[in-house]
Amino acid sequence: MSLVMSLIILFLFLPNTCTLAKASAEDKKTDKYEFCQPTNCSNSSPSIRYPFRLKTQPTSCGLEGFELSCLSDKTIWHLPSSGDYYVYEISYLDNSITITDVNEMACQFQFLISFNLTHSKFFFLPFNESYALCNCTSKVVDVERTSVELIGPINCLSSENNYVYTIDSNYSMEDMPSHCRKSRTVEIPAGLPLQDVATTARPTPVVLGWRALDGCYDCENSGNYCAFNTTSNSTICVAVKHQK
Repeated sequence: MSLVMSLIILFLFLPNTCTLAKASAEDKKTDKYEFCQPTNCSNSSPSIRYPFRLKTQPTSCGLEGFELSCLSDKTIWHLPSSGDYYVYEISYLDNSITITDVNEMACQFQFLISFNLTHSKFFFLPFNESYALCNCTSKVVDVERTSVELIGPINCLSSENNYVYTIDSNYSMEDMPSHCRKSRTVEIPAGLPLQDVATTARPTPVVLGWRALDGCYDCENSGNYCAFNTTSNSTICVAVKHQK
């Protein structure tokens, strides 16, 4: 074989060699995030991945305020200034997390008004509504005669000679009976059956959302998952390894 022919053959194979080297580098890049692969507390519990992480994982696996822990086979989320909650579902495509009170037999209305999301990265879904809590020295017996929609009395917040109701904060207290006084205004997730919550002790699911992260929607929508590159200080899209 002539020298010229040998050089031509070598030149033809050079692009393939470069492509393989690039693919190999990408594989190594992905391998750096093996420790951040999705995990969970049990087979029936939600997948835990960026922006969430287990407290036992490196901090780079998730964002501050998104730390989860396991209690037996249940997933626990501690929301500062609010409390601890069971996590029932996490939708990374919709940026939503569904939670309930860890004390399932506790006052569910108290659970709803205990949230403090002021300094967190979360908000109520689909939105929040403002209500006024009212203390009344006796039951409001002629509810149909009032010009406001009363919810209550809220059994677990009421006591003898103090019956707690709630009304839309847009109403004036002048429309309430004279034996009722406003105690405070609270924010409650919209769309909940508040009358049922006021009179029963059934666990009440609450859905919170967080702001979409750069590129994560398209990544999740493609069937992959988001991670964080500490070197570039940006999100990356990690390909899901499919079983052969």
